[in-house]
Amino acid sequence: MEEVGYNITSKEFKKLSKLADDIYNIAVVVDYFCETQPDKEECYNLAPIVKLLRRNADLINAFFINAEGSNDNQEYVH
Repeated sequence: MEEVGYNITSKEFKKLSKLADDIYNIAVVVDYFCETQPDKEECYNLAPIVKLLRRNADLINAFFINAEGSNDNQEYVH
């Protein structure tokens, strides 16, 4: 896969980081709800999709957490 670089400002980076964090938190709540309500058919049907969403949200959130904590996050922010 070809690597694509984006030049974003520090403000944009922080906004994207906040959005990733919000998405992750929502996915955690929905995942918990689906796990605690397995008798509801809708939750049972949505559970695999929610787990995938949570896993992907976790990856993107971890990316931003790692980038914010590193000194070389200038690679992402210009």
